[in-house]
Amino acid sequence: MLKKLLILSLSLMMTTIVSAQEGNNAGHTKKNVRAKSVVFQASDVQFWVGSGSNSAVVVVGWDDNPNGNFALAWGVRWNGSTTALGLIDSIATHDSRLSYSYSSSLMQYVSYNDGSLVSGSSTNGWCYYLNGSWALNAYGNQPVSNGDLMEISSSCMFALTSATAASNPNGSDIPEEATIAASDILYWVGEGQNQVVLAVNWPDTALAWGYRFNGNKTVGEMMNDIAANDPRFSIVSGAYGIDDILFVCNNGDTLRRMATSWWGSTNNGTMDAGMAQPLSNNDFEKWADGSTGVKIDSNWVSDYGGYWNYIYVYPMTIHPVSVPLPNEATIAASDILYWVGEGQNQVVLAVNWPDTALAWGYRFNGNKTVGEMMNDIAANDPRFSIVSGAYGIDDILFVCNNGDTLRRMATSWWGSTNNGTMDAGMAQPLSNNDFEKWADGSTGVKIDSNWVSDYGGYWNYIYVYPMTIHPVSAPLPNETTIAASDILYWVGEGPNEVVFAVNWANRALAWGYRFNGESVAMQTIMSDIQSVDSRFSYNTSDGGYLNDIYFINNNDTLSITPGNYWENKVNGASSAGMSAILQNGDFTKWADPAAGIIVDSIFYDGWGWSMIYNYTMPIMPVSVPVTIGPFCGPVGSEGCNAIPANSEAIKAWATGCVVERGYQVISTAAAYASYGQDSYAVGAVDMSDNLSVVSLGDGGSATLTFDKPIENGYGYDFAVFENSFGDAFLELAFVEVSTDGVRYVRFPSTSLTQTEIQTGGNGSTDPTMINNLAGKFRMGYGTPFDLEELRDSTGIDINNINFVRIVDVVGSIDPQYATHDSEGRIVNDPWPTPGSGSGFDLDGVAVLHQQNEALEMADCVIMNIYPNPANDNVNILINGKDDLDAALFDINGRTVITINLHQGVNKIDMSTLSRGIYILRTGATVQKIVKK
Repeated sequence: MLKKLLILSLSLMMTTIVSAQEGNNAGHTKKNVRAKSVVFQASDVQFWVGSGSNSAVVVVGWDDNPNGNFALAWGVRWNGSTTALGLIDSIATHDSRLSYSYSSSLMQYVSYNDGSLVSGSSTNGWCYYLNGSWALNAYGNQPVSNGDLMEISSSCMFALTSATAASNPNGSDIPEEATIAASDILYWVGEGQNQVVLAVNWPDTALAWGYRFNGNKTVGEMMNDIAANDPRFSIVSGAYGIDDILFVCNNGDTLRRMATSWWGSTNNGTMDAGMAQPLSNNDFEKWADGSTGVKIDSNWVSDYGGYWNYIYVYPMTIHPVSVPLPNEATIAASDILYWVGEGQNQVVLAVNWPDTALAWGYRFNGNKTVGEMMNDIAANDPRFSIVSGAYGIDDILFVCNNGDTLRRMATSWWGSTNNGTMDAGMAQPLSNNDFEKWADGSTGVKIDSNWVSDYGGYWNYIYVYPMTIHPVSAPLPNETTIAASDILYWVGEGPNEVVFAVNWANRALAWGYRFNGESVAMQTIMSDIQSVDSRFSYNTSDGGYLNDIYFINNNDTLSITPGNYWENKVNGASSAGMSAILQNGDFTKWADPAAGIIVDSIFYDGWGWSMIYNYTMPIMPVSVPVTIGPFCGPVGSEGCNAIPANSEAIKAWATGCVVERGYQVISTAAAYASYGQDSYAVGAVDMSDNLSVVSLGDGGSATLTFDKPIENGYGYDFAVFENSFGDAFLELAFVEVSTDGVRYVRFPSTSLTQTEIQTGGNGSTDPTMINNLAGKFRMGYGTPFDLEELRDSTGIDINNINFVRIVDVVGSIDPQYATHDSEGRIVNDPWPTPGSGSGFDLDGVAVLHQQNEALEMADCVIMNIYPNPANDNVNILINGKDDLDAALFDINGRTVITINLHQGVNKIDMSTLSRGIYILRTGATVQKIVKK
């Protein structure tokens, strides 16, 4: 059997004081003078009954025993308060050899029978002594305190001078020292090859931990390590080592030693050096409150003047400590990143899935329920959704950044609490500062259960959900893209298309690229764009890696942010960059991370952490370069002569229209264009509506009439509107005018667009290469025409134009179907455009000058210019005024010639000027001159 040697530093002596008392007992008077009181040490008690932090010795004596007077002693332990009768009752409860009878406040008899020693049932008056003093008045109700000696004798005259310790009825065998095997330990602290079991024996229970370590460790280091890992366990240091060892139970009670006791320790059953004791593998270290031991022996120790050392065993069963119960995880409102709603009240909603727990914030005014809150969050956060079931919520879903969906375990269920207490689920009313939590039952730790009598009765298990709750970030912004239909500038030819975008730190631009074959290399796309768009360039390193991408437009230069690198994605996924191979319909984007938002990260072995970005900047379509040709560029560019549909210069609109449709594709002649009605070209143009048009088809035409004739005024006289959705997708048409509807004269047109490669059906045209062709400008802006250019034409009166005819430019460069400008060049525009909306889409014709128009001529000069158009010299005839300063401007507003005009004929030499349109201005008079 295991024994434990414990040093008793202070022997507990309970002695009574000799006293002489007089009093009444049991209804008669006795004079009780005791010559001597019993002396009995608590350490001599062999049989302790009860449990608790208080203890007392009880001695019972008889004077009617056949074998002579004798007394027996027991020890009693309890918590709270008790009385003399309570002590006797506790002994009788635990020791069947003792019985008693009691009436009112008087003891009738106390009997003891162990088979060999029998004490009679004296009915004499029983007397009570407390610490040697007669309990005269209280009798059985006499209060007893911790450390008292209570004597009860059958005769008030019977003087107790000695007592025998009542034997332990549980047998004479010495109880064994309790141990616990390492294999039974539940909670291990530390890591290593060596292991030790630590047991602690409190008055109420004994618990054990496991400890693993490498190297050299002491008991003190082990206990401190356990205290650091188990928040329930702690050590109180004292002057001579450990003053106390504490353990906080699940119910909140704290285990500690008896107030009058002490701690002793053994290692493998032998008294050790306490906190300084070295540890070895497989040691069993036990600390025990001395009050919990069973005394089995004693020996005299001569140290410190000499004292008796008592030897104990501690038989109390040792229980393995469970892993500390986890705390229910919460999250503070101040940690929430994503709030939904507005109002003075706020609630935190947490959802605990098997893999993670996430939380949102919710603000509101008035009254709201949990169901309303969750539906509002789902309406605002596209990642979050609720699946309803027959009994409420069937599932709660969340789509992660990587595309995975969080959901409950298939065999589990959802439970909800409000501020830690089970609630009414979706119907639960919300209050300010509530914490609402929904959890998949599979993620919980079962800590308790209770019986519920509803529905026939069932066990309800109580869980905590310790998983850390992470605040949900605001929904990640989407990676921006741009549709192929929005591209303005296409490079290359072929049936397959790729959209190519570049995202610099402060701007994102996109081109379209067309090709033949199944795929195209990134290197080819970028090289081809660079070859045709002088604004775009890039350079690479010797290894073929991209160094930088440039876009230079006038004085504006875009390039990489210093210190950064270029990242490429194809269809939103990281690609091989310059080595990437693209296919029809792909979208590729190069991006400077300075423009990105970090949405995730990934660790590459040997490389480290790589950040994952989304690029949310809107992508603008690159316009067709506007500085290539000699004519004015798109709407908004310098010198552009487009007429907006809401211009105050517009006096009237066409009032009649007759359309002759052309084929959808002239080369097949299979079907005619059919979109729109003739009436759609009548009246004013709506700048926001590009659907109310009539499509002419390949070579088709529309003839428009007006309430009043158009006449030649100062500057442009009318404008033709088409519905192009951009500045580069230009479907063109010739413009003709007539006075009588029989003889038509076509405006001289110019197309300098290349004719080696056919512009595809969605292709781009540079407006600076186009002049006097309708359709040069985007929707809502008309191409203007000046009747002065037709002054020398026969068969028409330029001051009496009643008919305007619009004739679609077929656009094919095939000579069999091609149409030509006034100098015989093929006009190349988007072709073929199969479908009902083929060809030029006429939106309307606006009149800028019409007959009977009131002109204010006070500041005007009457002058004739001829010939116009001219090759070299131009004659200017001035009537009625002399000595006029005049200037000739090119289409971009630059002054090219200044001259002083006099009455009569003046000459201007234009031989050195480039072909194009020029403006002659003197005072308020403006005239246009065309150089051939």
